[in-house]
Amino acid sequence: MKRKASYVKIFLLGFGFFGISVLWSLYNSDIPIILKTVYGLPYAASGWVMNIDNILAITLIPLVGFWSDNIWTRIGRRMPFIISTLPVGAILFAVVPWIPLWLGPGTTSLIVLILALFFVNVSMGISRSPIIALMPDLVPPEERSPANGVINFMGGFGSLLVYFVVGKLSTTNRPLGFAIAGASVLIAVLIMVLSINERRDALDRKAPRSQRTDFSLLRRMWTPKYRSLLFICLAIFFWFIAFNAVETYYPTYMHAESTAVRSLIAKLGTATPTDASQIAELDKVRQASEASAKFNLGVFSLAFMVLAIPAGFIGRRLGRRTTILIGLAGVIVMVLLLAFGIASTAGLAVFVMGGLSWALVNINSLPTVLDMGTLEMVGALTGVYYFFSQAASIVSPPLVGWIADTAGGTMSVMFPYAGIFFVLAAACMLFVRSGQMVGEPAA
Repeated sequence: MKRKASYVKIFLLGFGFFGISVLWSLYNSDIPIILKTVYGLPYAASGWVMNIDNILAITLIPLVGFWSDNIWTRIGRRMPFIISTLPVGAILFAVVPWIPLWLGPGTTSLIVLILALFFVNVSMGISRSPIIALMPDLVPPEERSPANGVINFMGGFGSLLVYFVVGKLSTTNRPLGFAIAGASVLIAVLIMVLSINERRDALDRKAPRSQRTDFSLLRRMWTPKYRSLLFICLAIFFWFIAFNAVETYYPTYMHAESTAVRSLIAKLGTATPTDASQIAELDKVRQASEASAKFNLGVFSLAFMVLAIPAGFIGRRLGRRTTILIGLAGVIVMVLLLAFGIASTAGLAVFVMGGLSWALVNINSLPTVLDMGTLEMVGALTGVYYFFSQAASIVSPPLVGWIADTAGGTMSVMFPYAGIFFVLAAACMLFVRSGQMVGEPAA
């Protein structure tokens, strides 16, 4: 008798994505601020520091995924990686904001901080692939789209918690915010360990070797018969370049260049006052602007979370390519409104629209890639998807940072930058034949 997916198990597995989302959301919003305000790093340099996780992910996700496919222990094949690395990453992350407090803002402190971030990223990178792989382990192919929506819903809830609660606390008390994020990961690990028994719950005890990640597909993608796969992957590359820039640097932009901050700097006549009362006043305004940015991103995440599950059904109804194009149109409008300052008058509606639109894009992207191959190619196609999405995350932070430094140190350039890459993604989607199997001629 064919086994069905347990959505209770999928929901509990979603706590793993919830914990990781809490940590990464705070990481992406607060680490650039620490690097800029405590150590005075230029945007381009901080972009490379922010790239540590992306560089590791592009190698660790497929390698650890293949490794976990080919082992079997008394607690399963994914859980050994999860329970041995996620707690380490959580504890190290909680220590990060204490480093400049213990060692001061000097070179030694910066080196220690970067080393700590490196090991946080190694720990989280090793665990990420097994957590991703647990979903298809527990879910038959025909139910993976709804399951993907549930998991993304939980991830969106984690981001929501950061932008509305944890991020606000971290604005005034970094150690507390980072400690809460680390504790969230530890709780998530405990929930997964207590609720998921791989030997009992996995649909198959061992995955077929034919489903392992095969990066020879990257080479073959450039031939004519793989045209649709190539264009969807290029679209993924472009839209993650755009999204990563805004997600990483929007709080930093608001901290340094919001309307309120610029007005106060103009009033004081300097961005680096020496008078204690003026320093306190500027710090207060910067903290309020940073908190506002995190709240706006929280609204974005809430809208994403609300539509995460319905987005999969919308994609099935309208077609995934059409749904993705509608979503891209929405995020293009969002960044244009931000670029022209209209968001300040349109308010949170801009971020609601952006979050809903991003759900249409994000939820339907991986299923679109997987639809272009047979079940035997799932591993290879998943590896290709993550290769392009993580490559975008490697390129974007230092690129937009370099552009900002070249433009005189203003991060406002990220809005037109994001708009250009979202448009390029939409252009690529026009060449995608949704559902075309790899190797089949275009209709």
